[in-house]
Amino acid sequence: MKSKIHLQKLEDYSIEKVEQFVRDSLDILDPEASMFSPGQKVLLKPNLLRGFKPERCVTTHPVVLEAVCRVLKDLSVGQIVISDSPALGSLSAVADKAGYGLLEKKYGARILPLTDPIPFENEEGVPHLKIAGCLEQYDRIINLPKVKSHCQMTMTLGIKNLFGLVIGKRKPVLHCLVKNDKIKFGKMLIDIARHVNPCLTIVDGIQAMQGQGPLNGTPYPLGVMGASTDITAIDRIFADLLNIPLDKGYALQAAKLKQFGQFDVEYMEISGPADYRSLAVEDFKQAYPLDISFDPVRLLKSFFKQFYEIGIKEPGHARWERSKNLIRPR
Repeated sequence: MKSKIHLQKLEDYSIEKVEQFVRDSLDILDPEASMFSPGQKVLLKPNLLRGFKPERCVTTHPVVLEAVCRVLKDLSVGQIVISDSPALGSLSAVADKAGYGLLEKKYGARILPLTDPIPFENEEGVPHLKIAGCLEQYDRIINLPKVKSHCQMTMTLGIKNLFGLVIGKRKPVLHCLVKNDKIKFGKMLIDIARHVNPCLTIVDGIQAMQGQGPLNGTPYPLGVMGASTDITAIDRIFADLLNIPLDKGYALQAAKLKQFGQFDVEYMEISGPADYRSLAVEDFKQAYPLDISFDPVRLLKSFFKQFYEIGIKEPGHARWERSKNLIRPR
């Protein structure tokens, strides 16, 4: 059976158009409507790397999350939870900056931090790998990556996005422990993806990030959304759209080696445009590669940044907001 992928050209974040894309995707990928049931608890896993406004293209756009919430509400899902483990800052502060606050007010979605890190035995033998044990509480997980270049792994899409389910400061340590073996790191990502097993991946590629991603790149108007139940297949198609050499797509190479998902386009059924290659671009700027070897200075800097962000900056901002409310004319 071929892996199904649905693509659509979308120029802007119109909630009506994005919502229709989500509905069309479910009609194509889940024709028997068996993926979601009334009363289920569903986790939405966006990319919430750092606390920036949506136009910076660091995080999954809030309209994509809103569209998914609308559809899930219509399907009578019992509870919607949004979660990730930001590299810097608390989840609540990062989600607020990313524009997710309205999702709690309008749809009753809850923004909850990942909890209960448990040891994760992986085939690559990477030590100290722990994943959020709270994932067991959810009936379904929807993966909502942002299309971004990546200075260590070339691109970050569906497979890499699930690395956010490794809690907190373990992530930079794990980057270092693979000693710049990017295929080994990719294989670890595949072990995580196989374990998490999201029921659906919806890719936010309306405004992508090019250059020195995943944080310091610039917006790029790719204008494409995609969806699939096969995380490898959707990553492969977007690699093609961005003209990324497959030997530089380290997570994809790892998926091929570990026989996870569909790598071969010949065994994919792509709906949307008559020829998906018509959506490909030629001028997407890739990142200059950086190694992922051990650097204790970088790890210490990362630790102190996180301590400052959560321990000093965020509480100080909250106090300032409270003081403004106290003196604001009524």
